[in-house]
Amino acid sequence: MRILRISTRNYPDIGGPAKQAYLLSKYCSENKIKTINIACKSKNNSIFKNKKINDNFEIYYLPFQAPRSNAGLITRIIFFFKFLTYGFLKAIKIRRKFKFDVIHAHSPFPSGLIAYFFSKIFKLPYFYSIHGTDYPYSFLFHLDINLIAYNSKKTILVSRKIENILNKKFTLKNLCWIPNTIESSDHFHVSTKEERKTLIKKLNLDSFLKANDKIILYIGYMIFLQKVSGMIDFLIAFQNFLKNLKEKEEAKKIKLLFVGEGKYADLLKTKIRELKLEENVILLGKRDDIKELLAIADLLTLTSYIEGSPNVILEAMASNVPCLGTNVGEIKNIIGNTGYIVNPGDIGKIEENLLNFFNLSKIQRSELMEKAKKKVIDHFDINVIGKKWIKLYSQ
Repeated sequence: MRILRISTRNYPDIGGPAKQAYLLSKYCSENKIKTINIACKSKNNSIFKNKKINDNFEIYYLPFQAPRSNAGLITRIIFFFKFLTYGFLKAIKIRRKFKFDVIHAHSPFPSGLIAYFFSKIFKLPYFYSIHGTDYPYSFLFHLDINLIAYNSKKTILVSRKIENILNKKFTLKNLCWIPNTIESSDHFHVSTKEERKTLIKKLNLDSFLKANDKIILYIGYMIFLQKVSGMIDFLIAFQNFLKNLKEKEEAKKIKLLFVGEGKYADLLKTKIRELKLEENVILLGKRDDIKELLAIADLLTLTSYIEGSPNVILEAMASNVPCLGTNVGEIKNIIGNTGYIVNPGDIGKIEENLLNFFNLSKIQRSELMEKAKKKVIDHFDINVIGKKWIKLYSQ
């Protein structure tokens, strides 16, 4: 079997679809399935060239980058037509060299549109992965579902809640659910204070963090108001939590790091100043060293109002980091009894669970860390999810 995979980004570029496209292709290639990926070049790939990962896996880069999360409307429109044109021509060129059997496109929908046109011309089946429903414009959402998803062999959803949303709004009989996956063995956590101190310095955070600080990490895009509203909820809960700590000196040692960028980042900055949390909170912006940041974290939080199947929660749990998240998308199913779940906007419960977590004994926290790691390995590792994908392709 030969697969053409289309995604706007590919690892090491940021974003869930980028990582999923890369991991699935790598797994398929290791199981003797030829996989060719089309994606925009990343900022690390300054020279436009193809990349051979192994004998069965190659990435064909387009000669431009995907827009950043805070890009404007005009930039996005230009990118849409560039990706559609260059991507389609690249697919034709690859088709002449490799007679692939299946196309697998990953949202956002320019990838799916190429798969749709290609399937009509060359009579090839295509699969379509929808990674979220947080579209900036509703007409794109309807075009994505009514045209691309409707005509696919199978439309794969990373969250069962997304499946429920689509079943209520549209008449689709080709939906199936497969959660996001991760390569668990690729993640780690520091085991000693000295290791933590060294890594903090390597991350250039030693002016803000100390090795004995308790570190909360919040990673998320700031392009959608529903995501930033969840961050602001967490800030309010965090301030209340610090105020109610009996040991005031202990409060100074609890640090909150926000990672991400987007047009609503200024709302977060304003709220931090308003709540007078500058000593405890820092905005790191976009970072490429997420794995290392998770390795020094005590807790990952994600209290957004909209999510699909967040990679960052899988990555945190694979790094032995317990999570606190809202009951949106696939978060509750992923975290389960290895962390904490609250309803969106429930600031009181966020505060309560912060207190519960930091009141755990060292043994209890270690047990929670191990449970988180084990759940990812047993249910979400690429060696588990990859088999489901190969079975789907084979059908």
